[in-house]
Amino acid sequence: MIRPATLKDAPELLVLANQHELRVDPDFEIYPLSEIEEQITGVSEPGHPFLLEDEGIRVVVFIHPQPSRKRVEIDLFTIGSPEQTIELFRFALDYARETFPGFSIRSACNKLDAELLRIFESSGLKFYRDYYKLLKQPISNGFPELPAGVEVRSVSLETHAELLHELESKSFADHFGYVQVQFDDWLKERAASNTSDPKGSFIVYVNQQPAGFLFSSDFRADVQGGWVDKLGVLSQFRGQGLGKLLLQWGIAHAAQKGYTSIALGADTGNESGALELYFGLGFTEQLSWRAYSD
Repeated sequence: MIRPATLKDAPELLVLANQHELRVDPDFEIYPLSEIEEQITGVSEPGHPFLLEDEGIRVVVFIHPQPSRKRVEIDLFTIGSPEQTIELFRFALDYARETFPGFSIRSACNKLDAELLRIFESSGLKFYRDYYKLLKQPISNGFPELPAGVEVRSVSLETHAELLHELESKSFADHFGYVQVQFDDWLKERAASNTSDPKGSFIVYVNQQPAGFLFSSDFRADVQGGWVDKLGVLSQFRGQGLGKLLLQWGIAHAAQKGYTSIALGADTGNESGALELYFGLGFTEQLSWRAYSD
């Protein structure tokens, strides 16, 4: 039986999702309950969760519309049979296409997850991109020394929202797959997150001119870890080491909060030099996600 999932199902869905991931990769960093609850409720837009129940919950799918990007994200976790898994995934595809006509559909899983990769391909989805989750552990206190004319300021979303939106939009304008989100939608998404770090937004200035930004998140707080949500430098300021400085600042901020590690997501095809920066500062690959799209 397929039915909508509710917050009452969250504890059982947490076990299901972690069993799924650990079966694929024993070194997977398990999900916290807060992650599953957010998958059920959604962030800036209501979530559309469904589960397949057959002598217990066997498969769950989380459908997340992103109207500002004209996109739907589908996340699937299973301990059921291949037939049950295919049944719920096909249901999710049909539901997304009927409910959000004209939206593109994207789904992703651990690159090692042969079962889901086969289901994505057999359902007509095409390979889109691989993404890393990179981890640095341990981390230590100590903010980097700033060159002359360079300043890093801690800012809040309430006072610097428009500038942060501008910096993000311009910094990522030339990145693969980036879709600029209008300010009101962007602010709605930022404000709705229950894991954002209220003291973790930073802007780097060069001779009083804003040049780049970094968003920190408490997404990994359950495992005493920090998370770099986004980092960008305006094109005219690149090549000056500002990305490295911002990342070092984010690492020091996480350590100051008592976190013992920090992680981030990265596009494996990034041509900006970001991967060299991450690996050079001691980040290592924890897992690789493979994304598919229609």
